[in-house]
Amino acid sequence: MAAIDRAATERFGIPSPILMENAGIKALAAMQRLIWRRPVPEEPVTVVAGRGNNGGDALVIARQLHAAGARHVTVLLSHGEPRAGGPCAANLAICRALGIPVLNGPATDAAARALGCGWVIDGMAGTGLRGALRRPAAALAERIDRSAARVIAVDAPSGVGDRFAAGMPAVHADWTLALELPKRALYLPAARPSCGSIIVVPIGFPAALTGADGAAARLLGPAALPSLLPAVRPDAHKGTRGHVAVLAGAAGTAGAARLAATAAGRSRAGLVTLHADAGTYPMQAAALTAVMVAPWSEAAEPAELATRFDSLVVGPGWGTGPARAEWLERLLAVPACGVLDADAITLLGRAGDRVRALAGRWVLTPHPGELARLLDGTAAGVLADPAAAAAAAAARFGAVVVLKGHVTYVAAPDAGKGRSDRVAPPLSVVDGMQPWLATGGAGDVLAGVIGALLAGRLGPYRAACAGVLIHAAAARRCYAERGWFLAEDLPAWVSRVVGDP
Repeated sequence: MAAIDRAATERFGIPSPILMENAGIKALAAMQRLIWRRPVPEEPVTVVAGRGNNGGDALVIARQLHAAGARHVTVLLSHGEPRAGGPCAANLAICRALGIPVLNGPATDAAARALGCGWVIDGMAGTGLRGALRRPAAALAERIDRSAARVIAVDAPSGVGDRFAAGMPAVHADWTLALELPKRALYLPAARPSCGSIIVVPIGFPAALTGADGAAARLLGPAALPSLLPAVRPDAHKGTRGHVAVLAGAAGTAGAARLAATAAGRSRAGLVTLHADAGTYPMQAAALTAVMVAPWSEAAEPAELATRFDSLVVGPGWGTGPARAEWLERLLAVPACGVLDADAITLLGRAGDRVRALAGRWVLTPHPGELARLLDGTAAGVLADPAAAAAAAAARFGAVVVLKGHVTYVAAPDAGKGRSDRVAPPLSVVDGMQPWLATGGAGDVLAGVIGALLAGRLGPYRAACAGVLIHAAAARRCYAERGWFLAEDLPAWVSRVVGDP
């Protein structure tokens, strides 16, 4: 966005004050339409403004609020007077001329009273912040958080930048208005809870600057699902809809196998076969009806499975013993396609150089701890830069990586390769923030969904993206209707989402 902002002025001749004016006007319009649902709120509003462009955007909002009829608007300067001659100073002068009260300095009693208002609009610092928020802004952020005011952040909550890490001070916003494009910093796992509801607000940059060609990643929302999920032909039969093999569920973890297999069957696969260990086979065969259950042991030939099935889901509750490890290495040496989850990811990490690149045919679905083990790193390191970690694992293993969490990252090994994929950009971000989805077995359901989409001839990257969106949508619908749920409740809602994306 910094490069886009410069190019708007240098290539298109759009002066900075016009860009600032557009940002403030469009941000206020979004508040009126989506948050307040009226021209001005009834409660008092305090606009906290820094010295930079973010503060200038906030000052435009303050004077536009005044022009719209708001009676109780106060400006609080977080860093004192802005630099003379710039657009921020010009907007501050207009606010003063209009009679809007301006408080200079956050450590006063008047500032404390102003922050006790109904609404705070946070414009202290934008996404250009380097490192942690410093005083006096850090102290002001803490003061805002202690107040009872509802907080709207302009572009980003103050304190949140590309280098944000857990423990750094930041304003905790109820809404964040991301100007023009969603920002990477907002979706860092440590930062995301501070952002509240994120609303992307186009403010009028030239389309030639904001197109997807220059993006390192894309933000995927529910609206993308229909385009990722092709229609099933009306003359389709169970053979053409794909056959999924599920290898999961050792003794003591049989439920993981049933969850993955049931989810695959609910996700348009025509046939699902669960390959169960001899010790769990009778139990699985008695519990499942539409899913076929076959006895399995390490004596099975991986090449035969790869030939017979359109995709494989390997790993949920599968076990991590030496025989499993040896069999998985043999499987990954043949041209199979599928999902590696849970125990299979653990075994893959132990295999080291014995497993060659997976040729873009497999999808890995680790949580941060599992991905850290794959990269010989730490979970904290993964969470500090999840995009880089997911991309590194995708490149290292030649596979699509789904890094699961309250924000999910889907990374392809590179652009343009894989099973019918054209990948640009090779990284997608799916906003989650669904605490009800943090339940045992939810990952097994996701693995089954992606496995079914692979069997239906979707490329691995497309199947992974669609699977994550289906999984999230099913969880939202399930929670809305039933409240807190178990993973076994999810497949029925997966079925509804796939039927009506």
